[in-house]
Amino acid sequence: MAKAARFTETTRRDPFRNFNFIIEFDGVEVAACRKMSAIDATVNVVKFRPGNNLHSNDEHSPGRVEYPAVTFEGGKTNDKSFQDWANKLITHEFRTDRTAEPDFRKTIDIKVLDINGAEALHYKLFRAFVSKYTAMSDLAGEGNDVIIETLEVTHEGFERIEA
Repeated sequence: MAKAARFTETTRRDPFRNFNFIIEFDGVEVAACRKMSAIDATVNVVKFRPGNNLHSNDEHSPGRVEYPAVTFEGGKTNDKSFQDWANKLITHEFRTDRTAEPDFRKTIDIKVLDINGAEALHYKLFRAFVSKYTAMSDLAGEGNDVIIETLEVTHEGFERIEA
């Protein structure tokens, strides 16, 4: 009697889960980061209609690329990564000696982990800086939530790195 052939597939077909991930600033993992918004890009459409066009429709060409800001949410802990980065621009505004720009841009690494904790996906955000910082979420005496701090980061592009 012949053994039944076992079906094994060499390529992954199941999508990765979105709840195991690591966010790194300058190669250091950010503690208690619980949520991150989507990474996306939009190519603007440039409409043009030449005067000698016999039709009323526009011609379309690709225009500038836009990268919407990415938002990180983390539980408020003693880790001051969000606060320290945000303060590089916030406190710079109030300094009297503004001869040198602060080192406020970072490369951010986003690593999605598989079910075993190994790196499955890896993205980099380039030339990122803090465009909005919420130091502490709302407080409520009858609440049952943790305190959340939020960091909105503007960046100039992203790349997928082979894991």
